[in-house]
Amino acid sequence: MADVDVLVVGAGPVGLTVAAELRRHGVGCRIVDRLAAPQPYAKAIGVVPRTLEVWDAMGLVREALDNAVPHLAQLVFIDGKPAPRVEMTLPSEIPYPFFATLPQYATERLLAEHLARFGTEVERPTELRSVETRPDEVEAVLAHPDGRTERLHARYVVGCDGAHSLVRKAAGLTFRGDALPEQYMIGDVELDWELPAGHSMRAVNLDANGVMDDMLVCIPMPGVRRYWLSMLRPRAQAGGEDGSSAPDGIGLGLGDGLGPDLGQIQAVLDRLSPEVTTASTLRWSSTFRTSHRLVDRYRNGRLFVAGDAAHINPPVGGQGLNTGVQDAFNLAWKLALTVRGLATDDVLESYHAERHPIAQEVLDRTVRHARTVRNSGSGLNTKGDDGEMVLRRQAQLLVAYPDSPLIQPRAADGTPAAGPAPGDRAPDCRAQLTGRTAHRVNDETSANMAFG
Repeated sequence: MADVDVLVVGAGPVGLTVAAELRRHGVGCRIVDRLAAPQPYAKAIGVVPRTLEVWDAMGLVREALDNAVPHLAQLVFIDGKPAPRVEMTLPSEIPYPFFATLPQYATERLLAEHLARFGTEVERPTELRSVETRPDEVEAVLAHPDGRTERLHARYVVGCDGAHSLVRKAAGLTFRGDALPEQYMIGDVELDWELPAGHSMRAVNLDANGVMDDMLVCIPMPGVRRYWLSMLRPRAQAGGEDGSSAPDGIGLGLGDGLGPDLGQIQAVLDRLSPEVTTASTLRWSSTFRTSHRLVDRYRNGRLFVAGDAAHINPPVGGQGLNTGVQDAFNLAWKLALTVRGLATDDVLESYHAERHPIAQEVLDRTVRHARTVRNSGSGLNTKGDDGEMVLRRQAQLLVAYPDSPLIQPRAADGTPAAGPAPGDRAPDCRAQLTGRTAHRVNDETSANMAFG
């Protein structure tokens, strides 16, 4: 008999989502993390509408909206001149027709509190040392802070342990990819300017060939005049170091190198800000290089990977964290059905079949976008006939699984169904309500739209 049904390795947003969903579906699990405490950094901050729908299903969306701020549009400046702004709102019939910003540490706190309601806490600092698969279980060796070594037997192990995932390596999965040449700096600061509420700002300068040679992105965060800044790292400062290298050759986003200080951030603002502003209250800064990698399989037997352990991509539109949370949401209910004896192994195999193509599309799209920004300074374009489709894709509202092995062909003769078919995203609709129920629903919808 296994000691636990599922061991979840890594307590970032992805691992916490897996654990919380397993517990919500009545399955026992343990979740471990090698860090003594959650990191207090605003790393990934973008939340897309599809993730808000996931949090709604989990029972977490109201707390998330209470702690988030809206991201409604982006003001754009090229060589100091205003360019068309990027709209970030969707049609009102979509349940959550807006993007939001929420610092990663807040996301982790909310998910950990949600998980605790099911009686499960993250075990810290507890490090996974090795994994050995057997026909009916997995043996994991855990190192505890008191020096004790534990041999834990689990029916399944889910690796949410990041780009350098030990679970992925134990599963024998490949993680192929590359890195783009640009190096970036990020900072969490306060700015004394009059940017409209809910608006971000992107400013780029182009060289004589029309290629970007300077960049500043400012995204609003919860707090007074608080912004998350991303800046192109000057070549003189980079000095050949990307700040994100590692012994296994995998570079991912935030590096271990020192980030910019307030003086360096202010120098970028002096060059690119559309109005005079002063940066203050530097909470955190770092450097990163844009990498992209994708695992060949999401599963090998009783071992699974999700989030950064399975895919990393350029940080365009916050796609990485959101894709990882949706990996976790997809996997957890399938594991729960299997553990409870309500589904066969086929349902677990559908995890790779459904989620790997999504990660591939996100990776390809964000790499194309990153290269477009580098070569021309152009950003996300939501204008024109295809603008809403571009925005829906960025919102991850086009995610569907029409080719999932879990569904039957749409028709015996291969013709598409007249309406939504299994695997399609269900169309959004509004119920026709009257009386007291209608007033309650309208009040709740207004509260959601107002973030709280």
